[in-house]
Amino acid sequence: MASRMFRLAVVVAGAAALSACVKVDVPENAFFWPDSRVAQEQVVLGANPPPAGAETLTLSYAGGTLAATRVRSAAAPRPLILFCGGNLFRRSSAGGSAAAKLAPFGDVLMFDYPGYGETAGTADFAHFSAAGAVMAETARAQADAEGRPLIAWGHSLGGVVCTDAAVKARADILVLETTTPGARAAVDQQAGLMRPFVRVNMAPALASIDVPAALEGFAGKILVLEAGRDETLAPALSRRLERELKARGLRVERLVFPDAGHNDVGRQPDFQSRVAEALAR
Repeated sequence: MASRMFRLAVVVAGAAALSACVKVDVPENAFFWPDSRVAQEQVVLGANPPPAGAETLTLSYAGGTLAATRVRSAAAPRPLILFCGGNLFRRSSAGGSAAAKLAPFGDVLMFDYPGYGETAGTADFAHFSAAGAVMAETARAQADAEGRPLIAWGHSLGGVVCTDAAVKARADILVLETTTPGARAAVDQQAGLMRPFVRVNMAPALASIDVPAALEGFAGKILVLEAGRDETLAPALSRRLERELKARGLRVERLVFPDAGHNDVGRQPDFQSRVAEALAR
């Protein structure tokens, strides 16, 4: 599933090549790909639901109904993993692959974002934050009730979402898979050498995204997964993320999968063994 996160940065870079200086306004809704935008862009999401027997959870949050799924694959004390997917993630179209990737490490709790799949609400940061807070509370309560460690695992856009959830839920481990320190870092990286010629005015909600700052004082371990052939969020962003997290005194480990693209880290032959070792350290 191709990620559309920060795709407009490519346009920024192209425009800069044609002008000495380009001003680009980036609104908050440029960040999200809810169902309405997917339909407008004629993006086809194939069916790939969670496995048979998965439990459906219907929760409430400020935007209305919050749809989630719990996939049980291992008895306690194996971890509970709160998974935050990328911008095209829906449980109906990627829940199966997410469960298959994460099941070797524990149970999986996944959810649809506001305006995505079966979760009501508007796709904006206020609703994402409200939904993430409910999921963090739910994950923490389930993990505590069952005596399980709690892992928050964010892929791409989900790195931002699961960062806040990990802090709110006091997760034991946070996994940041092929993501970025922030929106501005991603735009700067994609603009490359043209960046000095581009004046990017981001919506305040976008400009405020700062994963390392949000994790200030986080007590758990952070695992950064870098894809060597990532064409959506460049590998350099994972390296920068690691540096900035370490600069804040946080406990960080980075695993590099040289042959992986943005969405196929979990399909690398050494993925399961290396991640399992890192989670256990």
